[in-house]
Parts: sequence; C-alpha cells; structure tokens
Amino acid sequence: NPDEGEPTDPSGLDARFVTESGFLDANADVVAGETFKIKVSLLTGDNKLQSVTLYEDDVKLGTSFFTINGGALLANNPFLITGADKDGVTYEFEISSVNTVGAVRTYEVEVADESGLKDAVSLTITSKAPPTTPIEMSLTGVLLNQAGPVGTGGLNLDNGQGTGSDDPAAEIRDVGIDCSQPNASNWRKQIGTVNGAEMRRVRAEMVENFSFANANNKEIISAAFDTGSAIGDTNQAIDCNGNAVTVTDMTLALVVGDMFAVKANGKIYLIKVDEVNNTTNDNNDNYKFSIKY
Repeated sequence: NPDEGEPTDPSGLDARFVTESGFLDANADVVAGETFKIKVSLLTGDNKLQSVTLYEDDVKLGTSFFTINGGALLANNPFLITGADKDGVTYEFEISSVNTVGAVRTYEVEVADESGLKDAVSLTITSKAPPTTPIEMSLTGVLLNQAGPVGTGGLNLDNGQGTGSDDPAAEIRDVGIDCSQPNASNWRKQIGTVNGAEMRRVRAEMVENFSFANANNKEIISAAFDTGSAIGDTNQAIDCNGNAVTVTDMTLALVVGDMFAVKANGKIYLIKVDEVNNTTNDNNDNYKFSIKY
C-alpha cells in the first residue's frame, strides 16, 4: 500500500479492437489498394479522453487515406475527442491499403487522455494480388487457306474447328491468295476478323511478366487486349475474281510467334501462331494456332 498522503497512480485509459463481422481485429491480407475496416473501443481511466492519432508504420497517416464513422467525422490526424465521447467512445475507421502487391504496413490507433496517458492498438496489413478468374479453355486450331477446299478459310475460336470463311461461327478468317503471284508463293499468309470481332496485336512487353505460357487467367488475357496495338482496316485484299475480301483488322503476313487478342462473343481469345505451313502445288496452306480464353 502506498504511504499515507502519497498520491496513487491514475487508472489508465484503454483502447481495444471490437470483434465484429466486417471489421478486422488482427493481422490480415487485403487486396492491394482496397480498403479495410477496424472498429476501436476507447475507455477512460481517471481522466477524460482527449485525442486520437492514426499511424502507418510510425508515421501519421494522411487524411486522404481513411475515414471515420463512414465520413460522419472530419478525418483530421490527430483529431480531438469532444462532448460526451470524452467519457468513452467507439470509432469505425475505413483505411486504404497500400496499392502495391506485397507491401506490408502496420496501422496503429493511439488514444491520449487529458493527463497525457496513452494507449494503442495495432495490426499489420499485407497487400495481396487481386483474385483471378481461371481461363475456360486451352486448345489448338488449324485455319486453312481461304482458297482451299469449300467450307474452309474460317476458324471458330471456341472449339478450334475450321469453318467456311463466311460462316457466322467464325471469328477470324484467312485472306486467301494473290492471283498476281506465282502459284508456289501466292498465299498471302494474312488473316482478319469477321462477324464483328475485334483483333489487336499483343505487345507482351506492355503486360507485366506476360507470356502465352503464363496466360492462365482471364485478367491477364484482358490486359493483353487492352494494351494491344490496334490493327487498321486500311489493308485491303482483292480475290481472284476482282472482288474485295470482306475482313476487318487485316494483319500483315503472319510469322511463327505472332500473338493476337480477339474480342468477340463477350469473350477475349488469346491466339499464338505456332506454325505457318505453305504448300507450293495446291491451296492446302494452313496455320496452326494455340488458343486460350
């Protein structure tokens, strides 16, 4: 017992997380750039509550990165506790996580009372990559020279099956032959889109860590389309009867390794040229594609 007349230590204030659905109360992983919520109960000791300060790794968190009680309170940092709240209060904080995958930050809520005593709660947030959607299909398809057998020249990217060049199931088609050239070299080796499809040349360097092999989710395929180079409709081809070949997004001559993203039917297809097979004495020329969507 303290000596008679010696003042007793004041009873300290108390900060604690509230455990409730929708609110974190311990270390967690959060999708990079998304927000998380915490609810903190502040209890008085012998003195009234005075202020609250939020820290991110021991640095005061910028006011643009959090809200208090859904925006009902102005997000100053620190902010003063006023009125009846000085006798005890619970606050909800919504905080933006760091928008860098793998970033680790510790967030602390510190409360001070009028005598200068302090207490705090903290948790650590790791920013994780957003969830991805697995691809539906990985397959191969063969597209034949449009000038070949009847019912060829188009390709259905859903199943990799060849179709007629005017078939409504086709998304891409071959452009056929150039009759002004010798038979051995008259295949144009060019493709275009049909039936409203849109095709872009994939620029692998524009998508982080991109390759056809690792394109295993729809998000990376969508990114390949979004960052791809548009293919103009200015290239035109004339068939052997003098008629314009009806295609859009007509490519230059294809080479092995070329990649394209085709948007059609509410999907985005990623295609890679695996083979360009030229025949010199007939029109059975063909391409072999790998397809993902």
